[in-house]
Amino acid sequence: MSFALGPLLFLTPLALLALLGLQLLWFVLRATPPQPKDQTLPSFALFEDMEPIEETPDKTPWWIIALRMLVITLAIIGLSTPVWSPRQNAEDAVFDRDVLLIVDDGWTAAPNWSAIQNAALGTLGSIDRDLGVYVIGSTQTDLTDALADRLSPQNARGVVQAMRPNGWRPDYETLAENLSDLEANSFDIVWVSDNQLGEGFEALSSQLTRIGSVDAIPVTGNDLIGITGVATSANGPILSLARTQDEIQLQLSITAYDDTGASLATARGAFEAGATTTELRFDVPESIQTGMSWFRLNGQNSAGAVWQWDGAGRMRRVGLVGEGQTLQPLLSDAYYVRNALSPFATIVEGTLDELMEEELNVLILTDVGELSDSAEERLSLWVEEGGVLVRFAGPRMAAQSDDLLPVRLRRASRALDSALSWDTPQELTSFSETGPFARLSTTRDQVMIRRQVLAQPDPQLASRTWARLADGTPLVTSETLGRGRVTLFHVTAGPEWSALPLAGVFVEMMRYATLPARELAAAGATTETSLAPRRWLSGFGDFVTPAANARPLQIEPGMTPRADAAHPAGLYQGGTLTLTLNASAGWTPEAVTDWPNGVTVRSTGELSTTRLGGFFLTLALLLLLIDLIVSLVIAGRLRFGREAGVTIMLLCAGTVLPDHADAQNRTGREQSEPRDEVMQAALTLRFAYVITDDATANTKAESGLRGLSMMLYRRTTVEPDEPIGLNLAEDPLNLFPFIMLVMPEGGMSLSEEESTALGQYLRNGGALLIDTTSGSGIGTQTDERLTNLLNGLDVPPLMQASEDHVLSRAFYLLDGFYGRYPGRPLWIESGAGTQRDERRGDGVSTLFITDADMASAWAVDEVGRPLYSVDGGNRNRELAFRTGINIVMYILTGNYKEDQVHLPALLERLGESDDDLPGRGRDQNRNPRDLTPGGDR
Repeated sequence: MSFALGPLLFLTPLALLALLGLQLLWFVLRATPPQPKDQTLPSFALFEDMEPIEETPDKTPWWIIALRMLVITLAIIGLSTPVWSPRQNAEDAVFDRDVLLIVDDGWTAAPNWSAIQNAALGTLGSIDRDLGVYVIGSTQTDLTDALADRLSPQNARGVVQAMRPNGWRPDYETLAENLSDLEANSFDIVWVSDNQLGEGFEALSSQLTRIGSVDAIPVTGNDLIGITGVATSANGPILSLARTQDEIQLQLSITAYDDTGASLATARGAFEAGATTTELRFDVPESIQTGMSWFRLNGQNSAGAVWQWDGAGRMRRVGLVGEGQTLQPLLSDAYYVRNALSPFATIVEGTLDELMEEELNVLILTDVGELSDSAEERLSLWVEEGGVLVRFAGPRMAAQSDDLLPVRLRRASRALDSALSWDTPQELTSFSETGPFARLSTTRDQVMIRRQVLAQPDPQLASRTWARLADGTPLVTSETLGRGRVTLFHVTAGPEWSALPLAGVFVEMMRYATLPARELAAAGATTETSLAPRRWLSGFGDFVTPAANARPLQIEPGMTPRADAAHPAGLYQGGTLTLTLNASAGWTPEAVTDWPNGVTVRSTGELSTTRLGGFFLTLALLLLLIDLIVSLVIAGRLRFGREAGVTIMLLCAGTVLPDHADAQNRTGREQSEPRDEVMQAALTLRFAYVITDDATANTKAESGLRGLSMMLYRRTTVEPDEPIGLNLAEDPLNLFPFIMLVMPEGGMSLSEEESTALGQYLRNGGALLIDTTSGSGIGTQTDERLTNLLNGLDVPPLMQASEDHVLSRAFYLLDGFYGRYPGRPLWIESGAGTQRDERRGDGVSTLFITDADMASAWAVDEVGRPLYSVDGGNRNRELAFRTGINIVMYILTGNYKEDQVHLPALLERLGESDDDLPGRGRDQNRNPRDLTPGGDR
């Protein structure tokens, strides 16, 4: 039961009954006098023998009684759990029924997940603790447990806080069906929505209004962006993107990765103002295209920002062998094959022997009748190891053929339009439901076949047929051989025998015919195929391991699967098939602009609640301390003077200073730190970052160094204090062994004072890490922002740190240098770590430059939770921390790892040689310098 006074709601109203006892407390306090003063005077000794006279002490001053009454009143109000809830009013004061709390938890909610959680938690704060709450995620398909678990508002908070967005969209249709068994007008309903229309939205809205009163809270703070599709071009893949907000121009970048998670290339583009769709194009060499496996939209943390590239769309390397072709281009079979493959393949032409030496995915033979025994054996072995062989028929194959075919052929060809045949040309009418052409359509083009080679009848002929003519004869047949496949088109690759090469469907047929065996599309190669999940995508766009009880994905003929609760977005494999499910495939953003009748739309601010119990109890405690001070003064135990001043100052420091510190933290250290705080670095080890005009870069640098400091504290003997921001021109830099500069988005330049101070810092042995955060590759002259920054600074020659540099083994053994982007180059001083020079006595580099965005990978909040997503997930974040630890250990300890080479000589100098062992003499005449290789001292 709860009680409301306008927007002020009391969740424990029975505690307010204690206010009725205030009148009794008033009389008790009046009857209790203040403690009398003790006063000792020498003249009082004259009255020691006199009888004492009882005196009634004076009454307690009324203002002290009022102060104590106020303390008790505030404490009672605080214990009644007051909540400030602007939603409450005279007409709709409280929930009077159990509450169904529905939270949209699909991938479309990920960008605004914090706001969605806060809206749900704010709603729970305004629910009477005696009422029940049922928390339901809109992606749930089974509500048995959710509807059976009646929670208190306090317990429901834990459920909401533990919720995370999932890698599929809400299934409103199924949710509406599962709620159909609930009685009408049995609940109050709050729907925290991501404000995106989905299938079954109207059905769910209708069902909810039947069940009870509905309050909808649409959350639309951050822009939602998703990758909706990928197309292939000769220069690289083209990604289509969509977004929900179109008010401003928005710059974008997408990074491509291979199967191991290594980044390959980055494409940049933009949404123009007023546009909700755009395309980003990669312009990369063919060798890089073939390795691309998946893409991530940088700066977006949702499953829709990740696209896994299935085999049908990838660029492939195809070898084309043409035998006996005419010199007329339009009469050449190779001409039509090249045109069909050009959108998605790189074609290499040559003889069979030449092409077998190339690294190819596919080989195409046009009208090669009979292969030699050695060539057939070599090709068979290549196919069994995973190659795809595509063959076209022709006059030579009709006359004679070898055994490297999916079916046995009849001798001679079948002429359908000759003068000696009664048959008329046959039309391509159907594709097998069990083959990869099942998703293609034959209705858009009328494909007539005039001549073909025929297959011998065989019990397995039907299962090997991918395309048929009107009379049922096979046009395309295929058979798996080892890990590869052999496919035969029973017509020529040119228009001599059919109109197939002139039809648009020929391009799509070639796309799937050249697909590697493990990357067949969902049409599959059998009537029904079971694919096991290999990895899933979370709602935030991270790859996760599938649950132990995950169900396999059943692929049926003609089925186009999509991500759902049973099969989240991710990678599925089984037998010879590989299938990718992308959360945002075909997604079209559509905001809810017109909510159905019966749904009351509330804003997040309108439904937000603030618990005031702590405020009232704190205020009561403060007034109680004031009452204590006043009582001590009246009793003579505390005099106005130094003691009272010190007490009051301590009380003020306890209440004011924490707020001041918090205010300093909230500013993101945009202002330079007080000088005394900087000087404290002389007493403790602290890392620093350069304060720039970009608040985002400052926050990233501070949180990144905080995370790195935490990890150093846990894993090493280095125990840094909290990082601090520096003004290069004003603050002393030599107190800090390591300074980080996160490059602002628009770059920065140094003033003459800043360049002088930074140059002196580097010459004195300080270390500076510059992170451009671009993730797109840098050199000493390729980044204009970096050039502007280093202009006027005495920068030594730079080189790229190799994998065997001491930096890769200073603490951890690393095979590269990592940040938010994996495997990025790290530039250091040329010769650092390999020789001693005058810049620094131990040969350690003082300058480090990277574009890996290390600060984002290290960044954590005050409790150690990561703040930014990292390409490659938690494994790459761990490698980024190890890279940071190695850099710090390298800076603090120098080349001690390299010095191990000279350890035997150093021990000899100290007299710790084998000659010092008991029973052995010592050569007093040996020169210690002679023991060092090359006489090195």
